Amino acid sequence: MKVKEMNKQERPREKALNNGVECLSNRELIAILLRSGTREKSALELADEILRLRGDLLSLMDLNIRELMAIKGIKTAKATELLVCFELIKRISLERMKQEAHAGKKPKIISEWLMNHIGHKEQEFFVVLFLNQRGEMIAFKDVFIGTVSKSFANPREVFKEALQYGSSQIICAHNHPSGNVTPSYADCISADTLEQSGELIGIRVFDHLIVSRNDYYSFREHSMMREQRMKSKLSEKKHSFKGFPQQ
Repeated sequence: MKVKEMNKQERPREKALNNGVECLSNRELIAILLRSGTREKSALELADEILRLRGDLLSLMDLNIRELMAIKGIKTAKATELLVCFELIKRISLERMKQEAHAGKKPKIISEWLMNHIGHKEQEFFVVLFLNQRGEMIAFKDVFIGTVSKSFANPREVFKEALQYGSSQIICAHNHPSGNVTPSYADCISADTLEQSGELIGIRVFDHLIVSRNDYYSFREHSMMREQRMKSKLSEKKHSFKGFPQQ
């Protein structure tokens, strides 16, 4: 059924005007962005085809212009407008994270952004957030994409970028496509190696995050950072010395 053949109150644009955009379904929101359909398909039917391309909203962010234009009725202009909307969503999400997660003290907020950025990916992505001395984010970069034989970034690649940005501390993150964010033994070894490498050149690794579509794990929240473990061991030693006989 064409949109213009629907009851006026049921048309997406009229529903948005009368009840607010929050009352619209995902297909109705996309239909409004498309503005019109074709002779064979309504804007709502085209929206259904777009949603079927990936199966969930997060994955729509990774659509490219070729995939969109493969749908009959979506040409360059409509495909470009959709991609612009997706890019705006990414940038708004990034700005919100930068403002609310100052100094890396809110791993949950950083992880929510990372879930949108890499949580839905089917390959492992390794991302580095570059921070200045005040803990403000200077930039971020996808430093590495996992392969069959390699799934973690080399410290040399990570700190080369950090030095180029003049960063004094970094937050490292990667995704687990399996959905289980519990760090593996390899994750722990790699995170430890990165932290030790940072100590040698004076760049602090503030946290290491693992994300999936809807969950995260923070090494700092779980006291898993090398810096935290060393402090804990030192504290234990000091405590044990208290029981020694005084000379």
